[in-house]
This record gives sequence, structure tokens and C-alpha cells, in this order.
Amino acid sequence: MQERRPTLAAVPHFDDPCRNGDDQMKSGSSGGWDRRLILPFVLFVITSIYLATALQITAQFDEGLVGPSFVPVVASILMYVALAFVVYGMRKDRDTTESEKISLVAPIKVVAVTALYILAFKPLGYPVSTFLYVYALLFIFGLEDTGHVKRLIYTIAITGVFYVLFAVIFQVRLPLFDTEFWGMF
Repeated sequence: MQERRPTLAAVPHFDDPCRNGDDQMKSGSSGGWDRRLILPFVLFVITSIYLATALQITAQFDEGLVGPSFVPVVASILMYVALAFVVYGMRKDRDTTESEKISLVAPIKVVAVTALYILAFKPLGYPVSTFLYVYALLFIFGLEDTGHVKRLIYTIAITGVFYVLFAVIFQVRLPLFDTEFWGMF
């Protein structure tokens, strides 16, 4: 007796989104799930664990509003807000074409400027190094069209706000101009 093999016509066919020409894989999505949401979801979970741990920190004595868990809680809230903006931006971006290339020029510039900032922080001191760092970041992120005066005002304001935050409120000793490094007395 001969064994009958099923023909292709006998095999049930299911619609394959990749085969039927529909571009359902656009923007990294697969069957309704956007793969670009994986990283924000992982960061959301990590931030939630971080916040839960921060809320369990107990102070040794009453420190008022700014206790040991204050900065972690504020950082978690800021992270949630940032993640909301990222996810919202992804939803608005969903209809963009695949032909757009991702440019790594701006992130590489930010890393290079940050490395220079770290190297210049002690010798130049907080005011000068932070001023130059913020000015460079504002330029990298596209504030060059607003003019030099506005960028200088923003840079002075940001540098001043962080100086007040760290030096005055948190009482962190920030380095000033290092005369020993430059050979001055």
C-alpha cells in the first residue's frame, strides 16, 4: 500500500503579515506590539523597584522634607516623566518611514563634551567648567538658532541654579579655579 503525502493545497494557510506585502513591521512593531517599547518598559520596572526601595529608607532622626530618600524619590518621579515623554514621542513617531537613518553624531558629541567636562572640572573649577559644558550642550541640542545672547543667558541661569542647588542647599564644596594646577599662587 502506498503512503499518501499531503499536497500543499491540503495544508492550511495562515495569513503571514510579512508575506502578504502589508508593512506591519514598520517602526519595529510586530503584531501590534512595538519592540521599541521594550527599553522604556525595562526602565519603568527598574525605576519602580528603585522607588520602592527608596521609600523603605528610614531616617535615623527627623530631617524634615529633605531626608535620605528625598533625592531618589525625586529622581524616580523625573524618570517617570521622562519615560512618559519618550513613549508619547514614539506614538507620534509611529508613522515615520523606515528610510530615516539614526544619527549617532549628537550622542557622540555629548559623550565627548562630558568627558572634557570631567577632565576640566577640577582645574577650571565649577563655575568655568560648568558654564562651558552647558554652553556646549545647548549648542549640540540646537539652541544655536536662538542667538548667542539667549544661549549665554540660559547658560548663566543653569550654571547658577545648579550652583545654588549643590553649594547652598546641599552644601557640597564645589571646586573653584585650581591655582596649584596652573602653577599660580
